[in-house]
Amino acid sequence: MDEKKRTKVLGGVLAVVLGFGLVRPDQRLMEPVREAERSYSNAAGTYEREEAKQMELMVARNRIEQGRKSSLPPRVSDAQRLYQTWITNLAEQCKFSIQQIAPGGTRPLKGQYSTVDVLVEAETDLDGLSRFLHLFDQADLMHRVSALEITSTGSSGNPRIEVKFTAEGLSVDGSPQKSDVFARTRLPEAISAEATEVTVAEAADFPKAAPFRVQLGREMVNVTAIDPKDNKWTVERGLDGTQAVAHAANDVVQMFPVSPAKQDVAFADYESLLNSSPFTKPAVPKVYKPRLASVSDKTVAPGDVVEMTAKAEDINPDVGTAMFELADNVDGMTLDPETGEFKWEIPNDVEPKKYETTFILTQKNNPDLKVEKKVAITVQLPNGDPEVTVPEKAVVVLGRDFTLDVEAKDDGESAALKFSFEGDVPEGLKIDETTGQLSWSPPKTFSPGDYPVTVKVTDGGSPAKSATAGTTLTVTDDYAALTLFTGAVALDGEQVAWFRNLATKALPELKVGDRLTAAEIDAEIVEIESRHVLLKDAAGIWKLKLGDNLRDRVLIEPAPGSDTAAPTAELKTSAPAEGA
Repeated sequence: MDEKKRTKVLGGVLAVVLGFGLVRPDQRLMEPVREAERSYSNAAGTYEREEAKQMELMVARNRIEQGRKSSLPPRVSDAQRLYQTWITNLAEQCKFSIQQIAPGGTRPLKGQYSTVDVLVEAETDLDGLSRFLHLFDQADLMHRVSALEITSTGSSGNPRIEVKFTAEGLSVDGSPQKSDVFARTRLPEAISAEATEVTVAEAADFPKAAPFRVQLGREMVNVTAIDPKDNKWTVERGLDGTQAVAHAANDVVQMFPVSPAKQDVAFADYESLLNSSPFTKPAVPKVYKPRLASVSDKTVAPGDVVEMTAKAEDINPDVGTAMFELADNVDGMTLDPETGEFKWEIPNDVEPKKYETTFILTQKNNPDLKVEKKVAITVQLPNGDPEVTVPEKAVVVLGRDFTLDVEAKDDGESAALKFSFEGDVPEGLKIDETTGQLSWSPPKTFSPGDYPVTVKVTDGGSPAKSATAGTTLTVTDDYAALTLFTGAVALDGEQVAWFRNLATKALPELKVGDRLTAAEIDAEIVEIESRHVLLKDAAGIWKLKLGDNLRDRVLIEPAPGSDTAAPTAELKTSAPAEGA
């Protein structure tokens, strides 16, 4: 070997020796330890994965167990029958007008589960449908609405809607046998609508601790406390839009378990849907027309207290609160600017007259709003009772016009008096509302007799006062037209006038000073001559010629201050009806 080759070989050997010398001894010694650590880490990872799988298996088993608890009975026929009954009760509770509820199809998956359908056709409104879907969704039951068809019957207000849907329930193989969808018991005795404690016949299948929810008939109830000794529950009544009502003995009490995932869901979550129904036309944007209300003119007496509360109507509440103030107010008047409560304690010595003040409505955050309303408060002395006077009796002649004046007075304005009848009055009798005058034209076919009439007068004071007075109207045939002056003779030096009543055949013989009465005529005989007699009544002196009837008499000397157009002070008569 030459020198060069020998040098290269020695150099290579030296490099190997030096390279081996550069490897740290601890690295060589720790390699088995690190290998063991890697093996341990791999084993630990494998263990954790197996443990996670075991946990997943336990969770799955728990879910299966919970699913079986939330399942319908395993027997398909029982599942469909009980599920249909439960759906029916829930629909009726939500005020559905049920048209048809019928069993649908079933779909088994061998060894796992079966589905059962219930077909529902009903009519309700949006609130009823929302309540049904809310309770349906809350129930801890493996089911769903697999198909839903909604038809609205209107487009305004709260229209009725027709619904058709399929409720699909799940019956899991291996689930426990049960006689109903949820635990059921009965009331051993009746309870009132106000009762807050309920005793049930059997509570073994119900939760052992409160709270939990049950259906009491069609009323939703929350059980808040339990007394297990007597099966007595403390309850909160009328939940989920139902009403607390009385229940009879043997009424059904059924468990209504709420799904754990739905514990925090409330019916209020449907509020936005109810407020903006998809079945109605959008409302036209509201145009606000603010106004002041509940304040008005008053009439009071000294010493009274005037109280009223101003109210703001038709203002946009989203802008700000309403504020109130007074302008031109009288001393002593107060107004709460926030509540609008007005008060004025009127002094006893205040001057009776009209006092005016102005209510002003404004609104926070709305400087453009200002509504004013002037109110007058009239202070006047206490109102006294009016007085009314009417003759005790008057004669009404069949076939002739009749009037009777009524007198009334009051401490207030006479023009404010209003007249009316009180009680029953004969047919056709009228009264003038402003003058009180009675008027009547009874036909000849009307039944004669006495008819009591009550006249009522009401003043314009505050408070208004009234008074009444009665009269008796005697309805009679027209005997005046049938009473004739037939002659006059002197008997024992004294003139005697002969009359004849053609209706009654009476032949009265009267002297000066005697009174002649026929129909409404009542007059004193003041002179008797062979060819005439003179009669005197309140209207004056009348002349009746021989052979004439009393209707033919002529007024020859009116009484001072009398109305010559009126034959008597109280009565006004016209000429006899044609043919009388």
